Amino acid sequence: MESIEQLAIRLKGDAGKWDEEVFEWACSLAQEVAKALLESIDEDLMRQKDANLKVEALRWHRVVTVCGDVRIKQRLCRDSNGKSCFLLDEKMGLDKGCRVMSPKVKELGTFISSHFPFQRS
Repeated sequence: MESIEQLAIRLKGDAGKWDEEVFEWACSLAQEVAKALLESIDEDLMRQKDANLKVEALRWHRVVTVCGDVRIKQRLCRDSNGKSCFLLDEKMGLDKGCRVMSPKVKELGTFISSHFPFQRS
């Protein structure tokens, strides 16, 4: 990711789309922060997990956020009954059937679909 100074130098040559460039840069920064934060939370959850949960694997996972896709590594756990779960998904409030979208993206999708015709949504 380029620094603010590098972005400013690049935009001096073509400032016509500065707002798009700054928005993309900010979203890229937000994605990096989200990745670091979520992976850190996953590590904390692993240290605090119940003794009956065993970490089975470390998996790549994609979450669609309002800032774009965030790819994270998270732990797949299995309890003594054989039920598997991602502790981070539960902590973030992601539905088991639809783990890809963050709660905010779902909220925005619901809002848009309730106010616009299907094709526009």
